[in-house]
Amino acid sequence: MSWLYLASVIGAGFCMGLVDRRWSLFLFRDARRAVTILVAGFVFFLVWDLVALELGVYSRGESPAMTGIEVAPDLPLEELFFIAFLCYVTGVLHGLFDRVLRREQVRR
Repeated sequence: MSWLYLASVIGAGFCMGLVDRRWSLFLFRDARRAVTILVAGFVFFLVWDLVALELGVYSRGESPAMTGIEVAPDLPLEELFFIAFLCYVTGVLHGLFDRVLRREQVRR
């Protein structure tokens, strides 16, 4: 059992949080809206994963860097953190692109 992958995802999420905090791109810009979007995205992708697992589209991969803990058949603990990270990164990137595009419009 290894916690390397889970620690990496959590660490990357923490770093993304620092970027978000510094430039107020998503969660630190409008927390209520961001949490709503994060929850909606998390639920969507979790259901997506569960349906895909049930249909046999993909299955749990083996890696020595993973904990081996499953929260459901073929659904590793790390997947929950990865889904949350994916949604957070998407929100931060959207905030970044929105800021850059607005700045460009102001220049014109």
